[in-house]
Amino acid sequence: MECVFGEYIKFVNNFLTDYYKLLLDSKYDKNIVKPFIEKYIDVRYYNKYSIKEDSFTERLNKELNSVASSLMKENEGKKDNIKNVFALFSYVLFIDGCTKFNDINVLLKTLYADTNISLKYTAETKKKVTALVKVYITKKLSFFKLFESTEFYLKGKKIDDDIYRVDLGQKCNLSKLYSDYAIDKAYNSVVVNENKVYLTLIMLSSKILSEVIALDFSKNYVIDFPASLFEKSKKIMRFLRALDDDLLKEKISIKIYYRDYTKYKRYVNDLIRNGYSISLELDDSYTTNFDNLYIFTNIFVSKKYDYYDIIINNQDIIKTNIITV
Repeated sequence: MECVFGEYIKFVNNFLTDYYKLLLDSKYDKNIVKPFIEKYIDVRYYNKYSIKEDSFTERLNKELNSVASSLMKENEGKKDNIKNVFALFSYVLFIDGCTKFNDINVLLKTLYADTNISLKYTAETKKKVTALVKVYITKKLSFFKLFESTEFYLKGKKIDDDIYRVDLGQKCNLSKLYSDYAIDKAYNSVVVNENKVYLTLIMLSSKILSEVIALDFSKNYVIDFPASLFEKSKKIMRFLRALDDDLLKEKISIKIYYRDYTKYKRYVNDLIRNGYSISLELDDSYTTNFDNLYIFTNIFVSKKYDYYDIIINNQDIIKTNIITV
């Protein structure tokens, strides 16, 4: 399984491209359509740009209007086509769930009759567009079923403002021949703990995607990362491909202990340079060295350690988020 979020973005991109190819027909111009699609995906799925508006759709409309204005300045002879592409995006907002609607057939009927769009559609084109949109909506709903599990679930606990610590719970119906101790020991063995990370990343990616589709960008997550993975370069890179997306790298932070950071420092620093979010939990090997603490997304520290007050009192020097555990 590659990156869930990235695969979904490809799915959206392909739909929007087909949507415009069908509706614009011979007037389709990749150089006109592509900037609109890229801007839409950046705002809709990555929450980029910070125009202050009362609603998400107003902000999105302003961003797309900005694209239209720029393209018109660069393409004097294509103003009508640019206006059409811009106007057609107002229906994408409904189709892609930014704005609710009651009946897809009524929505598409309105699109085909929209006099603000200077396009004529054949009966065949209407049939193809209607089929494309209905398949897209159906596939969107079925996409998340791929990541549903009857045996595992995500356990989340809020640990700071909009930050949740996530673990993988299991609800497998195992034989009564095994004691709870034996089951727990097997579930938390080295290899199983490693594989739980991958499943957690996949399920958590799906959860974040569903939140983004609902226009909720508020939550961030932390998961524990077993140090044993640093000894398995192929396995760790296969696992981290599940996070190979800028938004997921920002929203999912993998947590390691200080002793493991000192052992695998070069590897961890490379991950951070490549955009991965890493959180650090200080342990009994920590010696109040503030160097490099600022590179971590979160620093976890326990009150049981003598250096706790030193860390808390020097937050302005450490310059990263500190969470008490």
